[in-house]
Amino acid sequence: MTGNEQQERIFSSVTTPLGDELKWRWEDKMSALLAEFSWEKKERILKQLRQLFSDEWNKKSIKKAPKALKEELGQLAQLNKEQLVFTRPATENSPALAMIWWPWGHGATYSMRIKVLNINYSAEDIANSQASFISKLARHFKTS
Repeated sequence: MTGNEQQERIFSSVTTPLGDELKWRWEDKMSALLAEFSWEKKERILKQLRQLFSDEWNKKSIKKAPKALKEELGQLAQLNKEQLVFTRPATENSPALAMIWWPWGHGATYSMRIKVLNINYSAEDIANSQASFISKLARHFKTS
């Protein structure tokens, strides 16, 4: 299997369940597969994403994400109020993936990007990150 075939198989594990109505294109700048759609599809797509990805991050929860995940996402981890990042760790058949959910400012259009991650993380990494975040908060309040 060539690199392109493997990448298509990995992306199709997400794009196929989302349906044929979305038109995907490659975006070199982000090294991601991109689709844009109108607001009427929002609820159906969100429901599907929550089934396809084990982890959902928003503006508040991304602070508790594993450090390696935040570093890999870079600026994509700096979320606004309505933006989301869905992730799932690698399996023996697929690398770790991220789905970046971007509502446009006017609220009528959304875009999504599927990105293959170069890192992996586990439920244990998430638990450790959250424990670390909580202990940092506790230290902060003790010194305040």
